[in-house]
Amino acid sequence: MVKRSTLLMIIALILAGVAGLQAQSKIGYIDSEKLLREFDEAVDAMAKLEAESQRLEEEYYAMQERGQKLLDEYESKRFVATEAWKTQKQQEIQKLQEELQNYQMKYFGPDGEIYVKQEEYLGPVMQKINQAIQRVGLDGGYDYIIDASKGTLVFADDKHDLTNTVLYELRKAQK
Repeated sequence: MVKRSTLLMIIALILAGVAGLQAQSKIGYIDSEKLLREFDEAVDAMAKLEAESQRLEEEYYAMQERGQKLLDEYESKRFVATEAWKTQKQQEIQKLQEELQNYQMKYFGPDGEIYVKQEEYLGPVMQKINQAIQRVGLDGGYDYIIDASKGTLVFADDKHDLTNTVLYELRKAQK
């Protein structure tokens, strides 16, 4: 009888310890891809961005087609054409190639218009999503919220921020 009560006491302490560990950190997750698919404002923003991207790509492809036609014309007539005509066509082809490169950088490059539009359309939506995540994290008492679709941390209670402690250790090691 004593052994049984001792065993029950040990089991109760273990369970209490496990429950205590679980109570120490509360972790949740989100699926950001689902949020973007099902949040109406995000769907609208993505549709606008897709339409803008489609329009720019069509313009780019039209320029490429013009370039291909010029090149084909040059290739078909270069053996019978005058030097002046060949020089003119070569200049036109070169100019169009430069225009294509400039177009690509202007609209699709790192600081291109498509990224400006992405920020314009999706920026406010992402801000709303992040604010909602912060509210859920704080109101729900979560220590961490992870984005399951990307494997990134999207919310962390500041009490778990070890940045200053690590900086302290790094600076201490420099001395």
